[in-house]
Amino acid sequence: MLTYPPGCVAGKKYPLVLQIHGWPQYASQEAFDTDYPGLTQLFAAHGYLVFEPNYRGSDNMGSAFENAVAGDTVVGPSSDIMAGIAAVEKLGIVDDSRIAVSGWSYGGLLSAWLIGHHAWRAAMIGAAPTDLPVDYAIGAYNVLDGSFYGGALWASEAGHQRYVDQSPITYAWNITAPTLIMSSVSDTTVPVTHSYELFRALRDRGVTARFIAYPSTEHYPSDPVSSEDIYRRWVGWFDRYLR
Repeated sequence: MLTYPPGCVAGKKYPLVLQIHGWPQYASQEAFDTDYPGLTQLFAAHGYLVFEPNYRGSDNMGSAFENAVAGDTVVGPSSDIMAGIAAVEKLGIVDDSRIAVSGWSYGGLLSAWLIGHHAWRAAMIGAAPTDLPVDYAIGAYNVLDGSFYGGALWASEAGHQRYVDQSPITYAWNITAPTLIMSSVSDTTVPVTHSYELFRALRDRGVTARFIAYPSTEHYPSDPVSSEDIYRRWVGWFDRYLR
C-alpha cells in the first residue's frame, strides 16, 4: 500500500517512510490505517510517502503466500520489502536519499533486520524480537517460534544456528542508521530485554540511538497518553532526519 502526502505534486520527489505491519498474518489495506489508527495518515500529513508492504506471511494473498514465511522468516519477507521499494522508486517520486524504515513487533523484527543489511536515513524499531534464541527462551510463544524456525532451539546444533542466523542482533555490526527504539517495560509477548540488547549494541558501535521504555504490560501500549507519545516520537524522529 502506498499513501501520498496531501497535495502531492507530479514530478516532485518526496521522502519515503516504510511502516511494516506486525504479526505477519495481517495485511495493510487501502483504508484508514487500522494497524495503528491514523499513523499512516499522520506520516502523509508531514509530507512523506508512506509505503506499507504486504510481504510474504501477510494474509491477503491466500494460504500459500501466508505460509511462505515458515522457515523463511526474515530473508524472504525482507526481499519482498526491498522489491516493493524498488517498484515505488520506479514511479519517479521518491527521494532515495531520504528513506526511513519502521515497524512494531514482527514489523520491528523486519525493520531491525533491514537496518543490518541495507543503508537507511533513519529507523524506528518497536517491541522487536531482535535476538531469536532469547525470544525462544523467554517469550510467550516459543512453540510458534519452533514452527517458524524449523524446530526447538536446542534440538540440534544446526537448528540453533538457524535462530542465530535469522536474528537481527547478529548483524548489529552493520547498522549505521539513527535508530529510535521503543518497547513496554513489562511486555510478556516480546520482553523488553530485546530492546535493551539492541540499544546497547548500537551505543557500543557509536550509532545514534534513543530508547524509550513505557510503563505498560501490553505489547503495544494502548492507553491514550502512551499512544500519543509513541506517535509523537515516531513521527518526530523521522522529521528530524528526513526533513
